[in-house]
Amino acid sequence: MSQSNTEKTATPEPKSVTGQWSDLIGHEQIRDWFATAIEQGRFGGSMLFVGPPGSGKRTAAKLLAKTLLCERVPPASMSPCGICNSCIQVEADTHIDLIRVRKPDNKSFIPLELLIGERDARMQEGFCHDIQLKPLIGKRKIAILEDGDFLHEAGANCLLKTLEEPPANAVVLIIGTVEQQQLPTIRSRCRIIRFALNNENAKRLLREVHQIDATDERLSEAIEIAGGNMHTARRLLDSETNEFRDKLINLLLAQHPDPVKISRILTEQITAVGKDPKKRRHALRDALAIAVQHFRRNLRSAAYSENFDAGLMPRLDRSVRAIQELDRNANQSTLIECYAADIAAGITGERGGIG
Repeated sequence: MSQSNTEKTATPEPKSVTGQWSDLIGHEQIRDWFATAIEQGRFGGSMLFVGPPGSGKRTAAKLLAKTLLCERVPPASMSPCGICNSCIQVEADTHIDLIRVRKPDNKSFIPLELLIGERDARMQEGFCHDIQLKPLIGKRKIAILEDGDFLHEAGANCLLKTLEEPPANAVVLIIGTVEQQQLPTIRSRCRIIRFALNNENAKRLLREVHQIDATDERLSEAIEIAGGNMHTARRLLDSETNEFRDKLINLLLAQHPDPVKISRILTEQITAVGKDPKKRRHALRDALAIAVQHFRRNLRSAAYSENFDAGLMPRLDRSVRAIQELDRNANQSTLIECYAADIAAGITGERGGIG
């Protein structure tokens, strides 16, 4: 556990990075529900925050921690000061009454040790142990488990008793993306809070928070391609990505797409981001998402005309499957080569395996 930093009192009063509840775009109903529950003294227990990346889940979790732990402003006001020791320490993830566990970058799942301690110290440390301790500064203990999508079955089972019977003064928050991706045993023990942005609020977020200057059409297109993932939408609105998008779509529009050119442009796109595997995977996923949106749009247009292209559906299907294969860690070079060949041939390329 991180210890509180008593030296913070000597620092200038900074503006809170997380801001206020009024800055959380598109989630007024969630904020009002929190406010009512806190005011009526029935706020606590276990909650599952779900929604696309960038939709505000983590911001809401941090705002909630500040609201409950702020030393200057009572929680019912829903206006944490942002400048007291507790607010500063919550922002820095160093508050002693705030537990925060994330999946390490080099791991595929959240390690069991982060939840229940090392093998020779089971339940003497870790997430499930720390949440049982009494608050040392504030009146609440708050535990935030990020990356809930990466809980394996053993890890999820370790959490069940904690989620079902958290201490009376504790709040447990699990953050995930898709509700159905969480194990039923987790979902059944948590109040589910759904974060979703409609098109207008998503555009507001991109413009006001991320300072992206683009037309409504470009913003809506990026949001559609990204499937509501604001991190992906931001990448798609980059000027270089826009240029790549136009080049890729021109290749896909050809009556007989050139597999060599498709393979080359995809390879160049992932090479340009460097050697970081995560960045390369994001770059290829974004490119495939552009292809999916292109074929979907063409299918919608074809539905209202007599010029239906029989190759659109298999190419759309192939693009969707390519994303699934990428998510299963398929070899990227092989995936690109097979994908380009199948798009050129206008076939799904179903082979019973990768590619």
